[in-house]
Amino acid sequence: MHTKSNDEFEDGEFGDHDDADDFGFESSLLTDELAHYLGERWRIEEENKVIRVNLSLTAALKKIPAKWLDAACQANRLALPGDLPKSRRAKVAALVASLTSKDELRRCVTELPPRARAALRCVIDNGGWMRLADLTRDFGSMDGDGWFWDEEPPTSCLGELRRRALLFIGRTSRTKDGKPGKRMFKVAVVPKDIRDLLRSILSEAAICKEEEAALARQFATPEDALNDAICAVHGYYDALDWQPPLNRGDVEDFLRYVSRRGFDPVMAWFGIEILLAFIETRLHEIQSLDDLCGYHISELASGFVDMTYLQRWTLDERRNLVHLVRCLYDRLHERRRVLTETRDAVRSACARLVSGKRKLNLIRRPPPLGGELIFIRINPETNEEERYTFNHQRLLLVWAGAFHQDWRPMLSVCDTVPSGAQKKALIHELSALETDICDLIISQADEEDFDRAILWFYEDRLLELSAW
Repeated sequence: MHTKSNDEFEDGEFGDHDDADDFGFESSLLTDELAHYLGERWRIEEENKVIRVNLSLTAALKKIPAKWLDAACQANRLALPGDLPKSRRAKVAALVASLTSKDELRRCVTELPPRARAALRCVIDNGGWMRLADLTRDFGSMDGDGWFWDEEPPTSCLGELRRRALLFIGRTSRTKDGKPGKRMFKVAVVPKDIRDLLRSILSEAAICKEEEAALARQFATPEDALNDAICAVHGYYDALDWQPPLNRGDVEDFLRYVSRRGFDPVMAWFGIEILLAFIETRLHEIQSLDDLCGYHISELASGFVDMTYLQRWTLDERRNLVHLVRCLYDRLHERRRVLTETRDAVRSACARLVSGKRKLNLIRRPPPLGGELIFIRINPETNEEERYTFNHQRLLLVWAGAFHQDWRPMLSVCDTVPSGAQKKALIHELSALETDICDLIISQADEEDFDRAILWFYEDRLLELSAW
């Protein structure tokens, strides 16, 4: 079957279908390895087909593979294995009649495992469809669910919903406002004609949302938690437009490492995601795993989380984040991803940070020498990289605070100050900058920085060294 790039499934009769099961394949006739390989390949191909986000149940059932249709009939107790009607039309009609009956649909929903029911509620609460990446981040991927669902039911949380014909996966370019977007992305869709019924059933007292969430947590296995965390990692790295020094393999290994030791990999990923966000803001300083310093960890657990999160972190939460960084670097050292000196420095810094009884024992940065980077940009006109340091910032502070934003008298004074020629060269560079770039360079400076910059301009040499 071939579809146009932006057309979704039509409601027409099921026609020619090029699924592998139409050729009569049975998993029992294949080796386990081949069945697994082909099953995963066919499943992924099916999930890459285009889907309408407001499709009907009939349209959805007409397009799913024959084996999935048989599995849906079995899961909804329409027939026993080996006793299914032969006609696809009859199977679709029987499933539609069952799933549009409130009593039958209620029975189907109440039989769902708590995690699967929570996932279904999530999709319904999002209007009946949502990005698959957002759903798998919370409820895990479908890796390993295979193809032969009539013989081996899928084991994932979302696979359980798909087996019961409550959820369908495909690609769309539609955004929430109904307009086509520029890119195709995978979505999870509940058929439009059963959304209101499901919303009503899920709101009934017998299926309390809070109880469901508690049961979902209670019955989530360590494998569920690890799968959820790994899935979230995949979604995070797939969406990145930069390459962090802490790569996907590092993170997945660490999550498996903490899971084997009985710790929660989901919470570990939460902490690592914060660390990655911090590193992104310090890429000019942390270009490799060995570049992380004690004052970076201090800034991460103090100012960074304070600026990033509305709710103030407790001391225990900050200590846990510091401990996570230490454990991560211990594991990275075991895998020879960081130097022994780095591991030891991280250990020492973390021990110092958590040594305070009522607050973190913060580690301050050494005073800048002048060559420390503030930020890097690509000039849109020349397409060349431009680097701005504390030397640039100091000269701008002097220009704004001592010379009333007039470069000419400042240039004349350069003949009488230390490193005057170097300072004059930087002034010529700064005088050609746009105002918004100048504002950005000095945006983080305070009143003391103005005073120190003026003293530096008149008394100190310009150094291109960096203490960071």
